[in-house]
Amino acid sequence: MAIIQIDREEFNSRNPARSELVTMLTTEKSWFADTERNIIGTVLLDHTDKDWNYVILAQHEDGLFRWIDGDSSFESQSIAERSIQTVMAKMEATDQVTESIFKTDDSVIDTTESTILFTDINTELKQYFNEHPERLYDLSPRKFEELIASLLEDLGFDVKLTQATRDGGSDIIAYIRNAVCEYLTLVECKKYAADHKVGVGIIREVSGVHHLKRASKSIIVTTSFFSKDAIKEAQAIEHQLQLKDYEDIKSWLSQCF
Repeated sequence: MAIIQIDREEFNSRNPARSELVTMLTTEKSWFADTERNIIGTVLLDHTDKDWNYVILAQHEDGLFRWIDGDSSFESQSIAERSIQTVMAKMEATDQVTESIFKTDDSVIDTTESTILFTDINTELKQYFNEHPERLYDLSPRKFEELIASLLEDLGFDVKLTQATRDGGSDIIAYIRNAVCEYLTLVECKKYAADHKVGVGIIREVSGVHHLKRASKSIIVTTSFFSKDAIKEAQAIEHQLQLKDYEDIKSWLSQCF
């Protein structure tokens, strides 16, 4: 048994779970595997911080290789490569791979569904955006919706992310439930450039959906800001509609840590 360096083609042949976000934020530079074909790993260069990271993946029951470990902020590629090989060798020798995949402790990331990075590592992503909120503008609209849904969960909501191909409606359906009652909140996400303000037309559109679905509250969340007319329009129904802009998202992110 040994940890060997492989090429990208061999790494891809193992069917690693990826998403557009990891491609956007980093570039894979080197790849590794154990000779028993249980685990694979890659060293990545962060485009923003210009430091080096690694992730280690193991094969799950559906055949995909998903995240089980990782580390970041290495000063050089060679240091990151030595570190990943050391960790992978320890995993192989102590059979930590099986323990990491099937352990059910709440502290272990749920790897049953890959949504954002190599697997669902929302904590790491939110930490990243907390430190680099300007990178919110690099997200696709769908990934922005996923991030907002995760933040709302952190704030105590039960959330449902609607289908990307929906025809009308809201991006996120969120509930606050307690022993007394239930509050339905509809969330509309607008991933705009910083200088593209949300106009009054969006306010009226969301207001119409709010009344049609008889929600308790509606929220518009944007990476940008709202025009004066939009703010004025929303103030007329402030008990039904709230506006959340770039500064509010930064505040939500900071509350996670």
